[in-house]
This record gives sequence, C-alpha cells and structure tokens, in this order.
Amino acid sequence: MRDSRRQASLHAALRFVITNETGAEHKPILIDLLTQALRSDETAELGRRAVALAGGEWQEHEIEQLTSYLHDRPAKSWQQADEYVMHLAAQLHRDPQAVRDKAMQLGLGASVDFRFAKTIRQARGADTD
Repeated sequence: MRDSRRQASLHAALRFVITNETGAEHKPILIDLLTQALRSDETAELGRRAVALAGGEWQEHEIEQLTSYLHDRPAKSWQQADEYVMHLAAQLHRDPQAVRDKAMQLGLGASVDFRFAKTIRQARGADTD
C-alpha cells in the first residue's frame, strides 16, 4: 500500500513540474530526478517479483493460504495432487515445484504427492490391524 501511494505521489509531482510554469533553470533537473525515482521503484518491484517467482522467501500470508488450503486434504490420486499444486501455484503466483517443496517442508506432503499419501494411508491401515 505504501509503495502505491509513493508512486502516485511521484507521478503527481512529475505532472506538476511538467505543467507548471516555474523556473526553467531547475525544471529539467526536477523532471530527471522524479523520472529516475519512478524508474528505480519500478526496477525494485520487478526484482521483488522475480525473486518471488523464482521461489524466493515465502510471505506469512502465502504460508497461511497454502496451509489452510491443504490441511486435511490428502490426495486421492496423482491428478488430484497435481490439481492442488497447480491451483495454489496460480493463486500464489509461484512455481509449482516451489509450492510442492513448501508443502512437503510444512508436513503437508500427503496433499501434493500421491505416493506419499498412499504410503501414509497404508501405514495407518497396518496400524489398525
């Protein structure tokens, strides 16, 4: 939210400087500085997005979304496990492998790996015998 306000303020300041009839001596410098600030912010945002897409650090809200979606949802087939992964990857704008890895790390592997779910199911069946 803070970044969007900053960007809006920079755009407004740039429009003001361009349209205002202030001293021509400082106008090019102000336009240059504001344009540079906008470009720097855009470059930083692109960098943050690239890190997120490459499987960078997970944000707390992403972990919560992943956990709440997969909790008590063991996959009943390979297709269902893949559907869970692809759904979350699309929702979180993450690589499917990164979603699968994070789910495994959080102990939710039965939801994203049918082989793992099947092993757990078989182990529980053996425990009840």
